[in-house]
Amino acid sequence: MKIRRKNTALVSACLSFCAVALLAACTATMGAKAPSSQNGNTSQTAKARLYGDYLAASYAHQLGDSRARSEYYSRAFARVPDDIKLGQVSMLSALSANDNVLARALAIEVYAMNPQDGLSRAILGASALSKGHYKKASIYLADSNDGTGLDDINGLMQGWVEVGLGNQDAALESFTQLQGGKYFELIGSLQKAKLYAALGDSEKADEFFKEIDTIGISSIESLLSQVRANLAKDDKDKALALLNAFAAKNGGALTGPVRLYLDMLAAEQEIETEFTPAQSASRALTEPAFGYYAVQKRYESAEMFLRLALQLDPKNDKARLFLASVLEDMNRDDDALSTYMKIGEKSAYAVSARLSEANILFQKDKDSAAIQLLENVYETHPSRVTLDSLGRAHLIREDYAGALPYYNKLIASMSDAELQKNPQPKYIRGICLERLERWEEAVVDMEYVLKYQPQNADALNYLGYTWVDKGVKLGTAFEMIRKAVALEPKSGAIIDSLGWAHYKLGQYGQARLKLEDAVEYSPSSATIVDHLGDVYWKVGRKREAEYQWRRAVSLDPTDKELRVLKAKLKGGLNAASSVE
Repeated sequence: MKIRRKNTALVSACLSFCAVALLAACTATMGAKAPSSQNGNTSQTAKARLYGDYLAASYAHQLGDSRARSEYYSRAFARVPDDIKLGQVSMLSALSANDNVLARALAIEVYAMNPQDGLSRAILGASALSKGHYKKASIYLADSNDGTGLDDINGLMQGWVEVGLGNQDAALESFTQLQGGKYFELIGSLQKAKLYAALGDSEKADEFFKEIDTIGISSIESLLSQVRANLAKDDKDKALALLNAFAAKNGGALTGPVRLYLDMLAAEQEIETEFTPAQSASRALTEPAFGYYAVQKRYESAEMFLRLALQLDPKNDKARLFLASVLEDMNRDDDALSTYMKIGEKSAYAVSARLSEANILFQKDKDSAAIQLLENVYETHPSRVTLDSLGRAHLIREDYAGALPYYNKLIASMSDAELQKNPQPKYIRGICLERLERWEEAVVDMEYVLKYQPQNADALNYLGYTWVDKGVKLGTAFEMIRKAVALEPKSGAIIDSLGWAHYKLGQYGQARLKLEDAVEYSPSSATIVDHLGDVYWKVGRKREAEYQWRRAVSLDPTDKELRVLKAKLKGGLNAASSVE
């Protein structure tokens, strides 16, 4: 359960009171963490206010309230304007709150104290670049060398500033001098490829594109850049060939920018091929923000660079989509949701945004709203992706009757060759059919999956477990489950199936060992914990059995499981038969 955003005035009042009470301790112990006060004559009241703002900002950060965090850090910095570390935190907080005006104002103050500060230079440089003020931007971005990762980010922006100034050689040099290792070397190569393409030097551009594509860095951005380059020189056939080759390797590219480009070309619509230096810089920042920093779980850095990218180009929906994903990773679901919602229906990233919105709504237990959203996106963007998402939404809610029609439709839309290559829809439909007690039809789907994917551990486990649970084909079922365990030796669900198979055969000693192992791997599974309770009862460990059943009740069991568990807790294992 997420903590609700607190009223900022209340947070301030509460923490200011705490600050007064703890002032002496704070002064003695917060040292490197808290802001420093250089004026020895500062009153105790002023110090209390300073620490109150600082603690309120820290608390707001814990709550994920970016706006309150920014407000209180900027207040604290205003009280000690010579504290550069507090100024840096205030700038970062303002960016996180999407307050570019405040971030710029703070950056001016920090830059005045330390002209080498990388963050203030990035903020001021991005602001100037976004307005086309290239000379001013260059003052902030050129020769950035504060020893942080911001050097490369500023270097990427400076390269496109040089393009705006008409200094192509200086731009290429800026892209060459990135110091962040092989990844940033390749990001620099991508910028050089784009620049050479814009200059009409196809041979040089292709040389750098080939280098990038060989490694596989930023593959979609590289592809789209090559497509635009070919369209710019009226080579539509080459552009289409590139797009179709990518689509063929990626399931048809059913949604996203590649699909949008294909649809636009089919409709003979014009694709934008030229970007301003600010737009190009925005895309340059987007790639490492997500592909490097977010991948390494350096989420605050990723957020900062993505917000700068959006300042440079507010229409960069790829950066917006990535930003929302990062905010989710930071458990800031409300901010993520509002960010996804800013991606319009005509955007190449609309489907991804809507599916992510629905996922957040499900997490907030707003299932009806999530389902409605998925139905809307399927209506406006019909594809196998949106169809599958609707089916999975019903499946997760254990609405198997509701899920089944979507998987019937999905399977009907696929050719035999496609199903043989990807039988997953058959597997999911098999689950729906089994839960709806249409067992014979379910077996047909599961056996189809195993015919074309004999190493599919999930299908082996599901079919084997179901046979065991029904007490049929036990020998075959055992072999299937053992094979599944060999394929996935750390899967609690699969080990549970093997333990349950032993249980069904009355081999309670072996069942206990396997089920104890299963619980170690999946301690929060109500089904597995319930099974362990059953086997404990069978071996005479009845108090432990009751303990496990109580645990299972607390682990969000299905409605049917909950009824059975309550019966067992009231009347023992045999009482379960009266409600099953």
